[in-house]
Amino acid sequence: MKLFSSECIPNTEGDLGEGLLWDERNQTIMWVDAFKKIVNVWNPTTKEIKSKEFDSLVTSIAKRDSGGYVVAAGLKLIELNENLDLTGESPLEMPFDNVRTNDGNVDINGNYWVGAFANDAKPHQGNLRRISPDLSSKVFVRDITIANGMDWSPDNKICYYIDTPTKKVSRFKFNTETSELEDELEAIDVSQYSGAPDGMCVDALGNLWVAFWGGGCVRSFAPSGELLAQVDVAATLVTNCAFGGSDLSTLYITCAVASYEDFVTGEEPLAGSLFKANVGAQGRLQNNFLG
Repeated sequence: MKLFSSECIPNTEGDLGEGLLWDERNQTIMWVDAFKKIVNVWNPTTKEIKSKEFDSLVTSIAKRDSGGYVVAAGLKLIELNENLDLTGESPLEMPFDNVRTNDGNVDINGNYWVGAFANDAKPHQGNLRRISPDLSSKVFVRDITIANGMDWSPDNKICYYIDTPTKKVSRFKFNTETSELEDELEAIDVSQYSGAPDGMCVDALGNLWVAFWGGGCVRSFAPSGELLAQVDVAATLVTNCAFGGSDLSTLYITCAVASYEDFVTGEEPLAGSLFKANVGAQGRLQNNFLG
């Protein structure tokens, strides 16, 4: 197993970072500060950061093929232009009153997949839905407790999905023609490692990079489940990771402040900031939502 360290990016302090997105159109990394209702944009060339506050929780971001972005925002989708100005919104139906959006990602056919779970993490209240370009929704996975990361294999035939308390990365056969989850395959069990799996991404070689809430790191796994690497972060509550940079070789990492968990002890002055690491791997561009 390879060991890597990460570097805190100055002036990116926050509360609970999530929803990482590299936008190749303007060469910036984006993420949300979920409960502060903020979308952040950081330019690695100029070192400038732009932040925009909204009127609701914001949990994940996707690029729109027509320009701008779509954001999963608690009980709705919101549409933003390239300047992060609000241009539209659409309500999302939830299975229970206390359920809201969390992580999301876009498939090869331009559909936005968004997970949802209960604000109090009550078991089995959430789901995973596919939002089509016409904004119609179809639920594929139910009874989710804490909906988190998802991504696809490089050939798009496997969809990986994380329901955090299960301490595994679920795998589904993915139909690239119909954009549907089909047979559930054997999961990757990560219960032997400290922390619990949160956000994730898949690199160009098909290896998984998984953020571990409570584990203070990102771990990389082969599709077989073999542990390949660990990236240490100066924060216990690591939430998400995504590749970015002009050659997609920088791993960006988000995390949360220590106060979200009683088990975190000691000072963590950098917790809640954006981190980056060079891990000897290359990522892939995230797909655009066609809606």
